[in-house]
Amino acid sequence: MLKIKTFVILIAIYLIAFLAIKSDLNIFYPYYLLKDVIFFPVKAINDEVKLDSKVEEGIKEERDKELEELLKLNDLSSTLSEFDKVSSLVIERNRMYWFNTITINKGSSSGIKEDMAVITGSGLIGRINKVSKTTSEVKLITTSDINNKISVMIKNNDDTIYGILSGYDNAKNYLQVTSTNKITDIPKDSLVYTSGMGGVFPSGILIGSVDSVIDSKYGVSKIINIKPSANFNDFRFVNVLIRK
Repeated sequence: MLKIKTFVILIAIYLIAFLAIKSDLNIFYPYYLLKDVIFFPVKAINDEVKLDSKVEEGIKEERDKELEELLKLNDLSSTLSEFDKVSSLVIERNRMYWFNTITINKGSSSGIKEDMAVITGSGLIGRINKVSKTTSEVKLITTSDINNKISVMIKNNDDTIYGILSGYDNAKNYLQVTSTNKITDIPKDSLVYTSGMGGVFPSGILIGSVDSVIDSKYGVSKIINIKPSANFNDFRFVNVLIRK
């Protein structure tokens, strides 16, 4: 009787194996199913750990970026010893008018007033336009406001060329300087600073460098395309300069 049962079991095993080969049936499916059920929580935990690791990397990258921005801001501010600096955070920016204005988290309660210069660690970005008790609006030098004129100077060896920063080409990322005081060759990469004329901005704040020079429409002056030193697409911290 036992031999018959053994024989029947062997026949059943061979039959199952034969059918599995013919139909590509995985005879070990119940085993793998049971394994997945048992080990799914462990796999889920491992996946979660990997996700957390990516999040941590992203946070670390952002922190490093912010630290670098703050260090550059501190380095530039240290050269403007005649001014107090109010460190501020950008809290709002209009996506429809990205290059016009920003809002910072400091206002009149921190000593901020209209027309004060605002800088990042890379140079001038704008001036205070409106002030409330706890916030301020900054008009950027890239604004489309045609009345936003800034007196600048371009250092060309021992020569100084003066002009008016009066526009911004968003497509090419050029600030444009016109009405220079002399028609002369201006080498590429010459540095451009605030001149201090007009009494709004202190002199000597970096704005950018010369990229190209073209004749104006009537040929009586030159239009100088300036590559901004500041990245107007990406900054979070600024300093407002308050004269001591």
